[in-house]
Amino acid sequence: MTTQAVLQKYGTQLMFADHATDFAGQAPATAANSYIVGSPTSVQMNFSIIAAAAAWESAKTATLAHTGSAWPMEWVLGAVMESTATPAAGGTFDFYWNASPSATAGTGNSGEASGLDSAIAITHLLALIPIGSMTVRANVINKDSNIGTLWLPHLYGSLIMVNNTSVAMVADADADECFAVLTPIIPDVQAAA
Repeated sequence: MTTQAVLQKYGTQLMFADHATDFAGQAPATAANSYIVGSPTSVQMNFSIIAAAAAWESAKTATLAHTGSAWPMEWVLGAVMESTATPAAGGTFDFYWNASPSATAGTGNSGEASGLDSAIAITHLLALIPIGSMTVRANVINKDSNIGTLWLPHLYGSLIMVNNTSVAMVADADADECFAVLTPIIPDVQAAA
């Protein structure tokens, strides 16, 4: 009997950004701020209009299926956030997931999520899946490649972010550093060396 090793490999990332206006390219303006692996799938999310103490959700994703109707279960969230001014150290950007079995924006959502790139009431967050928080330093640009791990129960969903910092996100047309990526981690069974 041969032995096998279960390793891991990356799948196609989901990239949440304002692809319509601020983030027309598939990379941040500063290469050192990139957490991009390969060619991500774009998901619309306008981070640039999130006020302090407010929440925003992304558009619902397209299918997350890797083959047929099977999808990667484990995903890791990384993000780069740009604020209008230097936030007080210790604030957070909190991330949640609205898991859905439906591709239709307004169907099968949790926490009153709309499945659209829009504001969401903070009071509805308890019905969502928490991913993790980025604790900010006193910098205009904050980044973290490993905010948390998400286990997906369904083929569709939307990302929700709460800006629990002292300042708003950077304005439209300047948010060329604001994005988040979900990276699927896929088991890869190989013969042991």
